[in-house]
Amino acid sequence: MEQNELLENNENDNVLEFDYTGTDQAGNLADMAENLSQEEAAAAIEAIEKVRRERADDAVRDFRAWFDAALLPILKGFAELAGAKLTIRQDHFHDITATFTGRCGFDITATQKRMRMAMAAADHISVNRWSGSNEVEFSLIFGFPETEE
Repeated sequence: MEQNELLENNENDNVLEFDYTGTDQAGNLADMAENLSQEEAAAAIEAIEKVRRERADDAVRDFRAWFDAALLPILKGFAELAGAKLTIRQDHFHDITATFTGRCGFDITATQKRMRMAMAAADHISVNRWSGSNEVEFSLIFGFPETEE
């Protein structure tokens, strides 16, 4: 009887399922491509290029949205805690650089788990004090992800 109660409770669980089986259409496309006219082939190539451009644009937007939602609040909180200036830049490669500038340096303690997580997500970390400057720069670079396959 305990097992039935357990099953009844599990039926009310919130379940997410993602089924990607049978979604590969490459074989069908290859079969169709053999019988395309020149006009159909040109239209197919144009459609494929459009989808690829849109996917690339979506990837850039998604990366920035992910950064803004997941990391920016952490970085802003750390800047406030450290009394530092935070500058965020996204370059033409879409990499995002977060630079903290302050006079005293930066301490990241064991209790600052979120900042440690942000540092783990960074692809490059640098600490600089430029000659002639009284300020220390602490930079985290978050590289735009390469194509994920």
